[in-house]
Amino acid sequence: MDTSTILEILRDEQDRIMNAIAALEALTEAVFFQPTSKAAKGIQIKINAAGSKKRVISPEARLRMAEAQQKRWAKKKRAVKAAAKKTAAVAPAAVKSAKAAPVAAPSIKGARKSMSAATKKKLAEAAKARWAAKKAPAAKTA
Repeated sequence: MDTSTILEILRDEQDRIMNAIAALEALTEAVFFQPTSKAAKGIQIKINAAGSKKRVISPEARLRMAEAQQKRWAKKKRAVKAAAKKTAAVAPAAVKSAKAAPVAAPSIKGARKSMSAATKKKLAEAAKARWAAKKAPAAKTA
């Protein structure tokens, strides 16, 4: 057998092996879902060799999702600012005392409402009364 015949046989064998590899790769990562909705565009579900599903999101789809979320956050932030402006316009500025403690911005989740001066005074008096009642028995025993 001459070398040209051997090379031809080896090339044929190589082609068969490459076809077999391609077929096996296609089975292990076959795409079974093509999105039809506009929202799901760019999302595919692949099934790996173990048979479990894995969602694959294209960078463009991820970018669209991020932009949509930022729009939702901006809308919520605008609504909170508008509500804060509305309540600030209703409350007269002259009623606020000069010594009032700064209050957390209403846009922060879980922020408390400002406390009136009368309420602060009541709380301070109640705390003083509790401490006086607690110290009274200690003063009698000493």
